[in-house]
Amino acid sequence: MRKKEKEQPGSKRRSRGRRAGKVLLCLLLVLLAARAGEEALFLVFPYPRKKLQRFGASRVVLARGGEVLRVAPTAAGERLLPVSYGEVSPHLIHALLAGEDGRFFSHGGVDLPAVLRAGWTDLLRGRIVSGASTLTMQVARIVEPGGPRLWRKAREVFRARELERLFSKEKILEFYLNYVPLGGTLRGFEAASRYWFGKGACALAPAEAAALVAMLPAPTRRRPDRNPRLLRFFRDRILDRMRKIGYLDKEEWLREKASPLGAKAHPWPFLAPHFCDMILRLRRERVLRTGLDLGLQKKMEGAVRTFRGPGVDGLALVVLEKGSGKIRAMVGSRDYRRIPLNACLCGRPAGSTWKPFLYALAFQEGIAGPDGLIRDTPMRIGNYVPANFDKRFLGAVRAGAALACSRNLPALRLLRVLGVDRFRDFLREVGLQSRSGPLHLDLALGTESVTPLA
Repeated sequence: MRKKEKEQPGSKRRSRGRRAGKVLLCLLLVLLAARAGEEALFLVFPYPRKKLQRFGASRVVLARGGEVLRVAPTAAGERLLPVSYGEVSPHLIHALLAGEDGRFFSHGGVDLPAVLRAGWTDLLRGRIVSGASTLTMQVARIVEPGGPRLWRKAREVFRARELERLFSKEKILEFYLNYVPLGGTLRGFEAASRYWFGKGACALAPAEAAALVAMLPAPTRRRPDRNPRLLRFFRDRILDRMRKIGYLDKEEWLREKASPLGAKAHPWPFLAPHFCDMILRLRRERVLRTGLDLGLQKKMEGAVRTFRGPGVDGLALVVLEKGSGKIRAMVGSRDYRRIPLNACLCGRPAGSTWKPFLYALAFQEGIAGPDGLIRDTPMRIGNYVPANFDKRFLGAVRAGAALACSRNLPALRLLRVLGVDRFRDFLREVGLQSRSGPLHLDLALGTESVTPLA
C-alpha cells in the first residue's frame, strides 16, 4: 500500500476555514430564523396599545392664582399625575437607572448578562434572590399583570421586545415613571413626589429621588412613615451606585448621604369642595383652570361658618365677578362633610327679586314710568285671587312706590299688559334662565325657582 500523502499546512488552514464558515453560516441562519419568527409573532400578537391608557389620570382643579384645589382620584381610586420624560429631575432618571436597570439604554428590552447572573445566583442559593427584569419588562408586567409565573415571564420578555420595537427608550421610561405603583393609592413618581416631598418630580434632589426609587421593591414595607431606617438604608445604597457610575461627584455624594430622609405625608388638597364637585361634573379637561379666588373663598367660608339664625343649614353663597360672570367664591353649605349637597345649585322661588326686572321691562317698553299710576286693587285670575303681603289695597299708586313697597297687584297688572312670554324672553336676555313650558301671571311674583347662579 502506498503511504498516505502528508497534507500540506495550507490545506489544513483552508479546511478549518471552511468548517468555521459553515458554523457561522448556520448561526446566521438560526439568528435570521429567530428574527423572522419574532417578526411573525409580532404580527400574530400585536401589542395592545390601548392597555397603555388603562390607568387614566387624576383630574386637577386649579384656582385663579394656580393653587391646587383638588386632585381627583382616577376610576381605580388612585392618584396618577402624568409627566413627560423631560419634565422630571435628571436625578430621578439617574437614581432609577442606578437602582433598577443600569444597561437600560443599551439592551433591547431583555438584559441577557443580567439574566445569566441572576440565574447563577439563584442556583447557588437554591432560591430566588435576584431578579433580572429590565425597566421595559417591568412596564410590560405593569400593563399586563397576572398569570402563572413561567407564562408571565415569557409574556414579559415578548412584550418587552415589542415595546422596544414600537417606542423610543425615552417613551418607555416615561411609561414607567407614570405607571409604576408606589404604595397605597399612589401611582407614578409625580404623585409620589408630591405626596411624600410636597414638590413635583422636576424639583427632586438626588437623595429624594433615591428615596423614591428605594421604595420600588416594597413600597408598603418601606414607607417613610413606617420604616424610615430601612428606607434610608436602601436610599444610601442607591446613592452609592450613583456615585460609582459617575452621576454624583464625591462632594455631592457625601452631602446627599448625610441629608435626612425628609419625607413626610402631604395630604391631598380638598379646598372649595362644593365648587370642585360642580366643576369636575361640568367640565372634562384633565387640568381645570378656574377663576376662583382662594383668598376670597376662605373669607366667605369663614363668614358662613359664623352665621347664626334660622335656616342656617340651607345657607349658600356665590360671589360672581361683574361683567365676566366668573365664579370667584362658592359656599354650598356650612359644613361639606355633614351636608355635601350644594345649595347653590338647588332651585328656590325667586320671590320679589324678579319685580325690578318686570318694572325695568315696563319702563323700557313705555308701558309705565316711575311716576305713572298703577291700580293696587283686588283682582281675580280664574280661581286665583292674589293679595299683597299686608292684605291691604292702596288704590292708585305710583309705579316707583309700588316697586319700592313690593306690591303684588300692580306687578300682576303690568305683567298682564306686557305678556308672560315677553317677560320670559327678557329674563333670558339678562341671563336669568326661565323654564320652558306654560307660565302664568304669578311669574311676576317670583313663583318660579331659580338658583344663585341663575
